[in-house]
Amino acid sequence: MIKRFIVAALAASAFAGLAYAQTALGPNMTSVTTNSGGLMNALPANPSRRGVTICNEHASNTVTFTLGTLSPVGVTTGRVLASGNLVTSCFSIGSTQGFPTTGAGSNVGAQINILASGTSTPVTFIEYY
Repeated sequence: MIKRFIVAALAASAFAGLAYAQTALGPNMTSVTTNSGGLMNALPANPSRRGVTICNEHASNTVTFTLGTLSPVGVTTGRVLASGNLVTSCFSIGSTQGFPTTGAGSNVGAQINILASGTSTPVTFIEYY
């Protein structure tokens, strides 16, 4: 009887783990190109997003980003990402591990807006759920 109980418990645990794996989405990557005119809503709002990493992929152009409805203004309004694929070329907000940082409702679901210092500047977003 105990053996059957143990087998049933193991099977239920395996099934629960499988179900969790199906609902826990992995990171999602999006790439856009912007210029000095900027791009509002470059990464649309997503309330289920737990974290995001924003990376400037250009060798010489800087990128300024803002969240929500705040319009980016180069070097004055928003957070500036350096060029040249340096450590400061990327910025992470929230949890990059897919788990909330402070409580079950924690997220960084606001839209992200970007503005580049020059033309044809690629920006990569990595979203974590």
